[in-house]
Parts: sequence; C-alpha cells; structure tokens
Amino acid sequence: MELVALRPSFCTVSGKVGGFDPCEASVKFRVPPGPAKPPLMISVHGGGGIRDVLKSDEAFHQHGMATLVFDAYAMQGLTGRTSLFWARSVTNEARQRMIYSTALAAYRWAITRTDIDTSRIYLFGISNGAAVVANLAGVVDPAHVKGVISEGVTPIGLGLPDEIRVPVLLAFGKLDDFGNPDPQGNRWTLSDDCRINIQFPGVPPGSARYCNQGTPGRRIPHALDWAESVQKRGGRIEIRYFDDMAHSAFFGPLVRTRATWGSGQTLGASLGATDAARAAFWDSMLDFIARHP
Repeated sequence: MELVALRPSFCTVSGKVGGFDPCEASVKFRVPPGPAKPPLMISVHGGGGIRDVLKSDEAFHQHGMATLVFDAYAMQGLTGRTSLFWARSVTNEARQRMIYSTALAAYRWAITRTDIDTSRIYLFGISNGAAVVANLAGVVDPAHVKGVISEGVTPIGLGLPDEIRVPVLLAFGKLDDFGNPDPQGNRWTLSDDCRINIQFPGVPPGSARYCNQGTPGRRIPHALDWAESVQKRGGRIEIRYFDDMAHSAFFGPLVRTRATWGSGQTLGASLGATDAARAAFWDSMLDFIARHP
C-alpha cells in the first residue's frame, strides 16, 4: 500500500489492502483475569489512527470486558505519519478502505478465540471508524455480534449499508461540527457530492451503489436520512445526542474550533467533551450493551 498525492498535501492510497495480523506491534488484545469468558469490545479507530480509541479502549477494559484495538494504517505498512496527517491529509475513502479491511479481518480472527465469549462481541467506532462499524453491522453474524456503537458517523467514503443485521447505536455530540463546511452545520447533517464516494469489495450493498463517482452532482444522504431508510427496512437503530460534547468524546476536554484540511477546505474541527458529557455518553453505551446481552 502506498500514498498517492491527489494535490499538494492531500492523498489517497493505492495497492492491495492488508488484513489483520494479531502479531503486528500496534495490536492490543487484553482479556481480564477470571474463570468466566468475558465479552469482547473491538474498538475501531477513526481517520487519525489508533490514538482515537486508546482511552475508550481502556475504559471498556476497566469495565471488565476483553478488548481489541489495532492501527489499520500500520497493517498496510504505512507508519511514521502523525495522527493529524491522517485526519486532515488523506481522503475518507482511502482511510475507510484500510480500516474496513483490517476491522473485518479482526472480527473474523476474534470469533475463533477460545478465551472470550464469542457470542457476546461488540463493535465501537469513532468518525471514519464509525462508518466502518456501521458497514460491518451489515455483514457480521448476529450469533457473534450483539451490538454496534457508532460515534460521529460520516456517510462520506464507502457509503452506509442498506440493511443491518445487528442493533446500532448512533451517538452524536450536539456540538459536533467535524468535517462540516457550514459554520452552523453539524455532524448528523454532513453530506457532500456523490463523486466522493466509492464502491469497495466486501462492503455490504448500500448508498455507494447509487451515489458514487458515476453520479456526480447528486448529494450523499446524510446520517439521519440513512438511519430512517434502514429503520423502514426493519433495522434497529437508536440515535442519541449529548449536550456539551463535540466529536470524539474520549479525545479529551471540549475544544470548539475550525481548521483547514489538506484539501484546502475549511471545516468544523471541534473535539472532545466536558467530563459530565463524557460520563453521560459512557453510561449510554453501557446501557446499550446491557440491553443487548
């Protein structure tokens, strides 16, 4: 896999995507001590890389779950770049191709384990990782995966699935403007031209089938439109909004800002949450897990 410049300071990737190697240096797989086999939380990072999910992974582990995290970019042999580079200088579709391929392979590895309860696996994803786990909700086996938590999902990149096989919690901070060009915009109404989406092998049928490079000028359905369409097909999606929370609640303290990406666009870039907001989000995730044992 290699980075390919689309313009100065903005890239896609080219080459064959790698899968999941449990021996790769970034992989952290932890099983809490005890006689009982614990449930597993697989945390899927966003555009910025593994750093996006290290704090939430620790929280799930402290709660008594087995946990698995990995750096999908390192799995492709792409190392030595900063989190900020990945977040602002690489296309969504490129990042999601790498993350999806590795996350799907990690799930397939996890269900072969004998030291966890493989009938109680959960997926958590943030940002581009939220789009990845939403797509995985359309392919995983409900006999293994009980629920998916998708924080700050984007519809831009590989699109989102027409149908899901397991319950999904969509979580948004009310102050999340990440990636939105409108200074008054928010994450759940984020959209763009269809030409930015691509179809990718292994991703379940979804919005990218009819909204892609072959249909320029059309708009990508935003997250709420997608959720409504899935719900009409019988998919179980819950949507929760949290006060005093922006993008990536576990990033740290709440920071409200805008920034210029490598594409030249100036977009919302607010991150983090207040302690109270993060606690409310955490409680909501635990409640979702408890209701889908």
